[in-house]
Order: sequence, then C-alpha cells, then structure tokens
Amino acid sequence: MTDVNDQEITRSGSLTKLDRFWLETAQGAAKDSLDALEEAAKQLISVTCLLQATYFAAIYLSNLKENLVAENASGWLLVLLFVLPVILWLASLSLAVRVFKPVTYKTNLSSPDLARQMYGEMVTYKQKQLQRAHLFLVLGLIPLVLNIVLYLAWI
Repeated sequence: MTDVNDQEITRSGSLTKLDRFWLETAQGAAKDSLDALEEAAKQLISVTCLLQATYFAAIYLSNLKENLVAENASGWLLVLLFVLPVILWLASLSLAVRVFKPVTYKTNLSSPDLARQMYGEMVTYKQKQLQRAHLFLVLGLIPLVLNIVLYLAWI
C-alpha cells in the first residue's frame, strides 16, 4: 500500500524538518490509536454505568413504580418507554466491552504490508464497536428526555 511517490521522496532525501515532523506525528498517532480507542471505550463504559445508576436511583426514589401499572396496551407502552433507555444503554455497554474482546488476527511479522493490514483491521474493528456503542448511548438519551417530560407532566 506504499505509494511510489512516498518511496521517491524518502529515497531522494528531500524531506524538510516540517515534513519529518508530520511523518513522526502521524506515526505516533498510528501507534497510539489502539490505546486511544480503548481509553474512549473505558470512558463510555463509565458514563453509561453512571447514567444507568442515576436512572435507577431516580425511578427508585420516585413514586413512578407504584403508579405505573401494565394492565393494558397503553400501560405496557409506558413500561417499555421507561425501560427503553436501559435497554439501549445495555447495548452500548455490550458494544463498548467488545473493544476489549481479544480477537485473533493472522499476519506475517516479516511482511510490512501484512502487518499494516492486520493493524488496520484491529483499529477498524475497535473503532466500529466504539462508534456503535456511542450511537446506542445517545439513542438512550432520547427516551430518557421523553420519560422526564412525561414524568413531569404526570406529577
């Protein structure tokens, strides 16, 4: 995947100090990308757990659980609406934890191209899981806002 122009520039030695700086910066970012994704997943897990704990505490301390009766379709719909944030946040947690799941990648450490491809696959997998986890976290906030509005209108 190395561009011919990249090889020509480095062979001719025409790199400026600024060029070298940006190449080193990009190399450092590439090396640190897995750690950055895993740190972001840890933060996402913390935020999701905090949201769930706060949500459960709010429901426990409110009189909602006594007033919410699921006897008919509208009652079940309300129950689903109040449970929906938790379901979405559990999906977010599941996806964020997958960032840390060990996956076996085949590579040949004597081949720079295969090593680069393997590293790219690792980063892509973790990034995809993290993006999905973030999406479910944000989606969980939508019914949360609806629940707050509904609860405030209820009391």
